[in-house]
Amino acid sequence: MDLLTRINQHYQELTEQERQMITALQKVDLAWDGLTSSELAKKLYVSRASIFRMLKKLELESFAELKYLIETNRIEL
Repeated sequence: MDLLTRINQHYQELTEQERQMITALQKVDLAWDGLTSSELAKKLYVSRASIFRMLKKLELESFAELKYLIETNRIEL
């Protein structure tokens, strides 16, 4: 399942902050290949825990899975 489908399926479960993080992901120009969760947290002005809570709600197993879905699909969030 691609990331956009996951976001649409779980949108109602996401908090306002998590929705803002998803919006910010599409606005921030990132080099995903070497990006760590700590670096992403800094760029989005959130904690790593916030990122991982969002991933869990989107049924993603890891930050690496998020990176993979973004890199392979190159989707518009």
